[in-house]
Order: sequence, then C-alpha cells, then structure tokens
Amino acid sequence: MTYIQKILSFLLAVPFTASAMEVTFLNPGKQGERFWDMVTETMQAAADDFDIELEVIYAERNRVKLVELGLQITSRDNPPDYLILVNEEQAAERVFKSTVGTEIKTLMLLNDFVPQQRDNVGFPGDKGSNLLGSIVPDNAAAGKRMMKALVDCASDKGNSSPFHMLAIGGDRTTPASIDRNNGALAAVKENNQIKLDRFLYANWNKTEAEKLTSNYLNWASINNISPIGIWAANDPIALGAKEGLIKAGLTAGEDVCLVGLNWSKEGLDMVKNGEMVLTDGGHFLAGAWSMVLLNDYNNQNNSDKSEVPGRINFQMQSIDKDNLEKYLHYLGDENWSKVDFTGFSLMSGQGYANYDFSLKNAFRNITQQTD
Repeated sequence: MTYIQKILSFLLAVPFTASAMEVTFLNPGKQGERFWDMVTETMQAAADDFDIELEVIYAERNRVKLVELGLQITSRDNPPDYLILVNEEQAAERVFKSTVGTEIKTLMLLNDFVPQQRDNVGFPGDKGSNLLGSIVPDNAAAGKRMMKALVDCASDKGNSSPFHMLAIGGDRTTPASIDRNNGALAAVKENNQIKLDRFLYANWNKTEAEKLTSNYLNWASINNISPIGIWAANDPIALGAKEGLIKAGLTAGEDVCLVGLNWSKEGLDMVKNGEMVLTDGGHFLAGAWSMVLLNDYNNQNNSDKSEVPGRINFQMQSIDKDNLEKYLHYLGDENWSKVDFTGFSLMSGQGYANYDFSLKNAFRNITQQTD
C-alpha cells in the first residue's frame, strides 16, 4: 500500500464529525450584574446540552461600546454562525445592518426591534435577510399583573380607595421597559381605585430608585397622602424603594405594598420575608430558550433554512408566597445545569409556535430532582 493509500485509508476509517455551531451573544449588561449574568448562565447551560460553542461578550451597559463590539464581531475573518443581539436602548440596529452580505444569522433576544426601525432592518423571512426572528417575553402582561397585585394587596390590608401609588420604571427607550410600563399604565386605566401619583424612571439603578422613593414620600407627607403601593420595574429598583421606605420610617410589606421583577435572590428573599408581594419574571431563561431555538433551526431538514422562527413570545410568571417554596426547592440554587434543556426542543411535526417555555415545563425537565 502506497503512502497516499495509507492516508486515505486512515481518513476513511475516522468517522466524520460536524463542527459545532458557533454562537456569539453580545450581552448588553455588566458582568456581575445579576440579571444579565443569569441570562448568560442559563444560555451556557443549554449550550452545553446541545454541544453549542458559545461566546459571550459584555457591553457593560454602554450603548456606544455595544455598537463597537458588535461591529468587531461582524467584521471578523471567521465570524460566528449565529449572533444574538439585544436591542437595549434601541442600539442594535447598526450592528445588525453590518451583518448584511455575510453568512451570520441574527436572533434578537428579550428586546426586539421597535416599529420605527423596521424600514431599516426589515422582517424575519424577508428575501435576502439574515434575521431569524426574536425571543421576547410578554412584558406588558407582567407589568399589568404586578399593578393588579398591588391593588389586591391594598384591598387585603383593608385600605380604602383611592389607592395612592408610585411607579418606578427602568427607562423610556428599551422596548422591554416600554412594554412593562405600558402594562402597568393599562391596569391603572382599567381600575379607578388606583391614584398613580408619579411615574418616575431610575435607569434600572437601586440608588436612583432609593432617591426617587425618598423624594416621593417627602412630597406625599407634605400633602397628607398615605401611599399604599410601589410598582418597581425590577428587583434592584424594588430594593432601592425598600431602602427609601426605611429612611421614611415605613416598612415594605406592612405600611406599603411592593412588587418587583427578576426572580433575583434578593427579590425572592423579600417575598419570603413578606416585604414584597411578588417578583415577576423568568425572562432570564430566554438565554436558554435562544439555544433551544437555534439548535432546532440549525437542525432543520430543509438545507436552505427557508423557514425562520419569526417572533417567539413567551409568558413571564409571578413568584409569590404560594409558589415560592416550590421554586426554591427545585431552582433556588440557580444550578441551571440540572435542567435538561433538550427536553424543550420541538418534536417532529411541530412548528415554532409549539414551544412550551413555562416554569411548569422547567420543573418537568429537571434531571437531578430531590424529594
């Protein structure tokens, strides 16, 4: 046997292994910022289940840096197969447009493009477009649910209407924030018991939320108003509101009802201690859902991948005193590797609308359960 024949024989004997799909996630948050780290952690856990090669780059909550990093990624000699973007502060448009003419497929996560950007970015499935779609939680429903929970809390405490409340949003421009805020305002519009005194913005910052709460409570005291509820767009804002209440000599959960969002450890502790009615959320699991979706798309039978996912909406859920212990029992350790994310993949014959990204289904797919 010649040398060349030996080489060919060896190559034929070695089984062919397709290279792992490569995904880059441009995380808009700061490393160490718990919510965005949780998005990354769940994404990595799912990527491990699917043997996806995942790269995560943090933009440190800097929209200028986000664009710069995004352009660096898309101009690489060997760019990733898939790019995951978050339209934080509507800053993702330029990055996405830089993928035009490349083989990079883009998936939007948590914050999709807003209607004003569609003329520039188009829609998933457009001819020549490499936009696959988006995975977006129903923030409007969450915001509304949170406001309704404040009303129920006020009623349970025997307060008489009007219920004076403060709302503290995250920002005015991020799509998720806009939807969450609009959900809260929709609940206010539907219930004449609510007297929303102020709708302020803390830029997702605990310290700013504390200052805003203190200023509001001082104004309320001067005007002989007794607030009964604070709607906080996320748990860090709720923590800041709690500190503002303490400085005013008030107790969260007793004197003033409080709601937050994120399912953060701090938020869960506040629910457990009775300081907060609920923490809504579960949207950090969108990191994992993005891996499920990209794996399903990548494994499609049709070689041209003509069927794109489009917009995938999933529901967030509240964790309150009724389901807190069950959540803590199964997922309180935040060990996402115990969840078998392959169990969320679509079965043969199912379409993208058939995903079940519920907390109940997450419990069903935990592989290291304890009784």
